[in-house]
Amino acid sequence: MKQSFQILGIITLLIGSFIYNEKVGVVSKLNDDLLLEIKESQNNYTQKPKEATIKSNTIIPGKDGKKVDIKKTYTKMKQIGYFDEKLLVYKPLEVKNKLKNNKDKYIISANKNEKTLSLIFKVTNNINLNNIISILNKTNTKATFFIDNTFLEKNNNLVITLIKEGHTIGNLSKKEDYTHSDFVWMKTIITKTGKQKNNYCYAENKNKTTLKSCSIQNSYTIIPTATIKEKPYINIKTEIKKGALISLETNKELENQLENIINYIKGKGYQINPLEKELQE
Repeated sequence: MKQSFQILGIITLLIGSFIYNEKVGVVSKLNDDLLLEIKESQNNYTQKPKEATIKSNTIIPGKDGKKVDIKKTYTKMKQIGYFDEKLLVYKPLEVKNKLKNNKDKYIISANKNEKTLSLIFKVTNNINLNNIISILNKTNTKATFFIDNTFLEKNNNLVITLIKEGHTIGNLSKKEDYTHSDFVWMKTIITKTGKQKNNYCYAENKNKTTLKSCSIQNSYTIIPTATIKEKPYINIKTEIKKGALISLETNKELENQLENIINYIKGKGYQINPLEKELQE
């Protein structure tokens, strides 16, 4: 009787081992097929980087691409046993000429690959931003404010709040003189206290002194794609294009027309981004 039970046990073990090995084989084959499918399809999901456009001392930033991370994607998909593009894991394909390595050049546009643009407001001591901020909040729009030293001194808390709310603060120093000591002080408030990643300088025309001073201070220098000082609703229509950096004179006329301007831009299918987002690669 004992010998019969031993034989029965051995047979059971053999059957169990066979079933287990068969299942392992099926799973292994499934995973191998899955891995092969991921490898074969990776080119369909690869986005090549768009390199920066550099001409003389100007730059238009590029856009990073991406490719499938085969190992991480396989690890996720093998848990469900089949290919699902929603589970694809990517790793970046970075552009060669990064903005951070070209701060000695004027940024004249954002990347022109997508329907986005930036609205820039120059803000000095005698300007009240309440109406403009109210319109931006009402239309759920984030913008860029270039402020001077006097405005920052009188509106420190407002500036910090604007950064926290997702707007970008640019640095006009004192009367756009970037050799003035207030430039560095303002940069510290914007990037350290306000925790904004980058500091931005402003120039409507090329200025070697501005570019050099800002580059030394690890700051970007912006030259707007368009500068509109009157009849903003009419004049902006010809300036709407991918990657545009549009500077608007901050006055009562703009306040009266800003909501219509924003609605017109968005109605054309454009997204309005602050510089911090618009210039991301």
